[in-house]
Amino acid sequence: MTAPNASSRLWLIRHAQASFGSADYDVLSARGEQQAQRLAAWLVAHPDLRFARVASGTLRRHAQTLAAIAQAFASAGRALPPAAQDADWNEFDHDALIRAYAQRHADDPVLIAAHGGDQRAAHALMNATLRAWAEGELDDAVPETWIAFGARVARARAQLDSAPRGKILVVSSGGPIARCAQAALGCDSARAVKLNLALRNTAVSEFRSNGDAWDLHIWNMLPHLASPAERDYVTYY
Repeated sequence: MTAPNASSRLWLIRHAQASFGSADYDVLSARGEQQAQRLAAWLVAHPDLRFARVASGTLRRHAQTLAAIAQAFASAGRALPPAAQDADWNEFDHDALIRAYAQRHADDPVLIAAHGGDQRAAHALMNATLRAWAEGELDDAVPETWIAFGARVARARAQLDSAPRGKILVVSSGGPIARCAQAALGCDSARAVKLNLALRNTAVSEFRSNGDAWDLHIWNMLPHLASPAERDYVTYY
């Protein structure tokens, strides 16, 4: 049996709000910058959170979120290991998935409403798109299948498991974090899609690993945005 002190605590953080609906999605919005700064201040305020390793995807929104955390640690005189970038923690290609779904469902009213800027419709469109992707409907029209995406995230998890034990901080995206939760919970793809869409920007989820499997301990928490005054900073897109 693995001793308790041989386990790792993995804090997986979804990036702050990106620029949804703009020409360049992969950059933090003004609200996203505030989210990242509030998260960073909360992390620094807890001296027991000393990370032995830091990792992130290679997307700009990952780097900007992590930069706010690194700056807060530096300003507090606390050490934060340099981040190891790993493209396996990157998000799937939303645009390619939606294009593939639209080609097959051009008359879907949700698709039409989403193109008109309706955020509820955009959420419904992403739900329909991800479910179709998970069911294999889009395999011949997308750069990465659902199965291949899951294998990529599994590879990212294995890379962390090969590292020395301790607290590990990972900045990633909703898709990879949801697939980690799916693996930990043993749930089906439909539930993984729901977990993905429920994950909020800068939410913290804690997993624990003994090198053989990951267990989910905390999901989708926002302790840095807990007050009523910060409600407007809670976002999903």
